[in-house]
Amino acid sequence: MDCNRTRTGPETCPTLNLTCKEPLKLVGGASRCEGTVEAELRGEWRRVRTSGDWDLEAATAVCRGLDCGSPVSTEERDESDQSKVWSIRPDCVKKKSSVRDCLQDDYDSSNSLLQVICSDSVRLVGGRSLCSGSLQIQDQSLAQSWAGVCEGALDRRGAEVLCRELGCGAPLLQGALSPLGQTFHCEGNESKLMDCNRTRTGPETCPTLNLTCKEPLRLVGGASRCEGTVEAELKGEWRRVTTSGRWHLEATTVVCRGLDCGSPVSTEKRDGSVRSKVWRVDPDCVKKSSVRDCLINYGSSPSLLQVICSGWFKSRVSSSHNLCSESVQ
Repeated sequence: MDCNRTRTGPETCPTLNLTCKEPLKLVGGASRCEGTVEAELRGEWRRVRTSGDWDLEAATAVCRGLDCGSPVSTEERDESDQSKVWSIRPDCVKKKSSVRDCLQDDYDSSNSLLQVICSDSVRLVGGRSLCSGSLQIQDQSLAQSWAGVCEGALDRRGAEVLCRELGCGAPLLQGALSPLGQTFHCEGNESKLMDCNRTRTGPETCPTLNLTCKEPLRLVGGASRCEGTVEAELKGEWRRVTTSGRWHLEATTVVCRGLDCGSPVSTEKRDGSVRSKVWRVDPDCVKKSSVRDCLINYGSSPSLLQVICSGWFKSRVSSSHNLCSESVQ
């Protein structure tokens, strides 16, 4: 209250809502939206390390705090440098949607690095996972605000560029696509949607585009593409998937849905004959989001997660959520 003020009489007006940016930065990357996570607390900047399983769902808070797009990849790794760090619990970040509110003093020096890559200027919001939702873009010409996207001018090649930029699978197109006031002309080999040629037009009012990209999942070794051992791709690497808890048909529903393979028929976790690098997922996380958003680097394991989906006929689960109460298409 040390600032000068102009006093006026009482008035009726809308209440002010204000958002302050998180005291965060990503360092050492190719842009401000990728690199090693650092945070400021009590005037001191330190690297951030995680005290639990860190996945894309947790990294969403970092990207949002930096006003970047969606998290594309994240990892925790060690380097030779040891320095004071802040510690953070992923479950706190997911609950509070803030990194700053979850920072804790870590009194031991650590060489652990938490690295995050966010998309710069595109994101899908309000969907079931980070690979689905309403398309928004951010542009210097829009004063760094996020603008909604209209149907009508982004074709399949543009949608493929977008999904690839977000680290997702191929697009499932629902009608024509077009961003607000712009038309994208993509060749299909661009690394980012904003690299495509654009035709700029005036603002328009239009239906908001909802886009779904396929989950980067596959089932291998089965009689069809809808049964087998679960494998997932993250950061360009395909690995088998294992689970950190009790895996059941409710979690398997997410796998079958991500593959467009109907409903789960059976699932089994067992050990195979070969150890290899795997991704690990928490079933509770998967039920709320998707397999991709919950992947964690787990090292080597012989564990296999096998799934059989209904496959050749699609079924739509009723609102009762009973997997045996369905209307068959």
